[in-house]
Amino acid sequence: MLDKKVSIIVPTYNTEVYLERCVDSLLAQTHTNIEIILVDDGSTDSSPSICDRYAAQDARVRVVHKPNGGLSSARNAGLDVASGDYIGFVDSDDYVSNEMYALLAQHLDNSGCDIANVMYVRVDEEGKTYPSKVPHDCDCELSSTDFVRELMLHTGDVSVCTKLFRRELFSDVRFVEGKLNEDLLFMLEVFSHVKSVAFVGHVGYYYFVRSGSTSSGYGKAVIDMVGNSLHAKAAVEEHFPTLKKEALRFVLYQHMAYLLLVPREEAHAGNEVYKNALAYIRRNALKSIDNPYLKRKNKLTIILQTVFPRQLAEMNRKKRAR
Repeated sequence: MLDKKVSIIVPTYNTEVYLERCVDSLLAQTHTNIEIILVDDGSTDSSPSICDRYAAQDARVRVVHKPNGGLSSARNAGLDVASGDYIGFVDSDDYVSNEMYALLAQHLDNSGCDIANVMYVRVDEEGKTYPSKVPHDCDCELSSTDFVRELMLHTGDVSVCTKLFRRELFSDVRFVEGKLNEDLLFMLEVFSHVKSVAFVGHVGYYYFVRSGSTSSGYGKAVIDMVGNSLHAKAAVEEHFPTLKKEALRFVLYQHMAYLLLVPREEAHAGNEVYKNALAYIRRNALKSIDNPYLKRKNKLTIILQTVFPRQLAEMNRKKRAR
């Protein structure tokens, strides 16, 4: 049995229906030297009492109660008290396989990597699983540059929940609070300090997909993707200068996607996010033409958005409604 201690941070907010399944999967880990940090982020349901009950039953469970501050705030609160050699994250409506952390810890122990990554699947309310389109389904290692390239091309696994990190990576790194899509900015910051990531050919993480959870297609996550993409591009150009074309592809794609998803009532010059996104597309649309990482249909959409942004968004709404 491996000796390294694993701290698993579980932000919890009003997930009373799913919390026990999540915590039970963590307590069943074959790697028993674990610390489960349940961060109650101001829940108003029975989640706080469920957290306290688990802490009373098992000394490996710790509970942090705090006012609601969002996912990043809860993760940071967990990091502040984590004592493990390795750090992992699990969302409280998801669950993991019994071997997940044993395999991840083993790969960190046996490699020079600072991060290890398992495969994942999505699970709906009826228990039906949907395999993920992951680029690596076997044991292998990838350089940080190649991993960031995959993120910029939307083919990589950006989630922190499928990964295990060496504690040292968090000495001066935290999640950006007040933003969604926070995993991307965090991963780009972390990968500027590491050389490689180890991939484990094992399905270890189960994302729970609630019915209707993504039905609207628009919200704060879509709004934040515009500003986050600009921050991501700047970070990549600073730390991974060989990936400038990939970074430009990413920011153009994110702006294009935002303009396709923005509701008609938000598509006006008084909306700063919309105005800035449209201005960016108009300034940089021609750069999409010779970008080798954008598909032809994406290039065409970007060019047309410089003239017909609202019409293309309306066509996209009708297509999604079918």
